[in-house]
Amino acid sequence: MNTCSFCGLFSYARILRLSFLLSAVLVSLPAFAQFPGLPGCSQQFYRDVMAAERMVNEKQSVEPVLALQQRYSNELEQVSLEISIGVDFGQRTGVVNPTNAVVHFTTALDYDNLPDKTRLEILLWRGNSLEQMGKLDEAMKDYLRGLLECSFHDLTGGWPEILHPKAAMYINSRDPENPQRVRDYNRYRRHIDFKQFLLRQRYFLVDAAKRVWQDKSDADLLDNFKSISPDLDRNEKIIESLKSENKRPWP
Repeated sequence: MNTCSFCGLFSYARILRLSFLLSAVLVSLPAFAQFPGLPGCSQQFYRDVMAAERMVNEKQSVEPVLALQQRYSNELEQVSLEISIGVDFGQRTGVVNPTNAVVHFTTALDYDNLPDKTRLEILLWRGNSLEQMGKLDEAMKDYLRGLLECSFHDLTGGWPEILHPKAAMYINSRDPENPQRVRDYNRYRRHIDFKQFLLRQRYFLVDAAKRVWQDKSDADLLDNFKSISPDLDRNEKIIESLKSENKRPWP
């Protein structure tokens, strides 16, 4: 391997490692860092949201983010702000207000084109806020909605291991097949990352549903499910999963 090719491979390996590290860090960062906006918003919007969220920490007030609603009228950015504000009211120390969180999460859920991942996150967040308000039946419905969404995906086979590419990929390679290899691997990674997300989310949703189940009967839960989905076979399988041990899927 010549020096240039080696440097290209080394650079790509560094990029992969950095992307893995970034994914791990984002899981543990405060709520505002986890949701700067939906894909497709302007770079200026992302910068303004992050700056406003830093001010929320300093002022112990959501007003800096609320003010952005007057500056950004694009529907995608408006929905993004509803989610960010909901997360602040739902999770941010010093400004927690579950009632307000539910209002903003509900507005965001009215948007039909939410990415699947974002919709699942909001259902769990709104369910948590409803639970804090003591509205356990409504919280349970959100957790069941989330579990129903998860059930539409194949989550068999356990936690998927991230495999490294079989063929070397280089930065600025002259190999005409290299760009396609990069696209193929990136697509593979998106699928694996999403499956890992779904497995984690299902774990948290089951944990939350078990927490609020209390003395409800199977019939009560099935009644809740009937108001969400007509697929009784799927609903009964989800209820059965709530009776099973909820093992953490990730290593």
